[in-house]
Amino acid sequence: MTPAPVISIVGAGPAGFYVAEALLQALPGGRLHLFERAAAPHGLVRYGVAPDHQKLKQVAAVFDGIAGHARLQLHAGVEIGRDLALDALRAGSHAVVLTHGAALGRRLGIAGESLPQVFSAAAFVGWYNGHAEHAGLAPDLAVDSAAIVGHGNVALDVCRLLVRSFDDLAVSDIPQPMLQAFRQRGIREVHLLGRGGPGSMKFTFKEFRQLADLPNVRIRLPQADSFTEAMWEQADSPDARRVLQWLRAQRDVPVDATDGRLTVNLWFHATPTAFVGAGTLRGVRLRSGLGAGQDVEIACGIAVTCVGFASRAIPGAPGCNAAGHLHHRAGQVLDEAGHAVPGLFVAGWAKRGPSGIIGTNRACGDETAATLLATLPALLQGPPPQATDFGALLQSRGIATFGHASWCLLDAHERAQGAALGKPREKLLSLDDALRTLATLAPA
Repeated sequence: MTPAPVISIVGAGPAGFYVAEALLQALPGGRLHLFERAAAPHGLVRYGVAPDHQKLKQVAAVFDGIAGHARLQLHAGVEIGRDLALDALRAGSHAVVLTHGAALGRRLGIAGESLPQVFSAAAFVGWYNGHAEHAGLAPDLAVDSAAIVGHGNVALDVCRLLVRSFDDLAVSDIPQPMLQAFRQRGIREVHLLGRGGPGSMKFTFKEFRQLADLPNVRIRLPQADSFTEAMWEQADSPDARRVLQWLRAQRDVPVDATDGRLTVNLWFHATPTAFVGAGTLRGVRLRSGLGAGQDVEIACGIAVTCVGFASRAIPGAPGCNAAGHLHHRAGQVLDEAGHAVPGLFVAGWAKRGPSGIIGTNRACGDETAATLLATLPALLQGPPPQATDFGALLQSRGIATFGHASWCLLDAHERAQGAALGKPREKLLSLDDALRTLATLAPA
């Protein structure tokens, strides 16, 4: 008799849930374990999507439906590689799927990057979204200018939150401690720095208009006098073309410097060479490739580098590239020699890098699930997995875990606390906070 498959998934973000959904549908008798290092599931939806994009977060309800499936067991608050070795997880499963994302900020590798007030996008976005690892970041927003390195959607998210009215932010799910930092904002000018030309912008026109249409914001092009006709016409994507058309139409609109609006400056062919300051950030030095080319120093009191994300290495997982993304073939993990690692798979950002939108993870997860299912008959013919009760094993090690029922209690608590403040939820900011709260909510 063929045994019922036992499959473990590492990471309860969009990729993990979409893989779980596909496997639950394809394997009527299969049992799934879903591990998450944070106390709460949803990954990128909870900790990456901008707080003023609440509609995008509604997909969390779909994920909660998957998490409540009778044949899936959620283990939140568990870090694979620390609390439970990957080898032990593989020994207790027919297959393991790694969907742990890319939560580390990549560095520019320039002087001054370690100065106070210089943050990676991973840290800054994690902070304003209430991620436990970044909740203590404490950036000073009472400065008058900011620099953001990058021309992608993440850079626009950061910029938009730095200039959006406080009343808009107060009805989002930004946690109260972070909201108080935004209340102290003094920022009047933001510099968006892109190393490419005007036509190589990576953000979408929709995201750009969400920034440009804010009533308290004006967009400026400090280098507009150096633009050639070709630079206005050449674009790498339809979105970049539409942004250029908008910018060109607006360039001759008279500017009223007394209207109180905040200024967002778009810079192109601007390569940061150093962050400067003594003890704290004073500015950023650029090498400009426009016109005759020159070095420029721009004053700023805070800087956020939105130049990509890297995956956290999981001990025992082979075949990572420099950014921590696993080598694979259609989701089948490969070792350093390019050979398939039996029973080990990958999906999401750990598979393809930080790209696409939330829905992109469905097709990515479906591909990985299909690869797993194709190899599953051979895996089921191999040695059976060790009879491991992962929940009991973790409990015996003194590791508190949050199952679906616990998460439902915490979710209801966050929503109730948020409703009292006129916002969608008030997030718990640490594992300890979640444990203390759960102790007051769980039935005796």
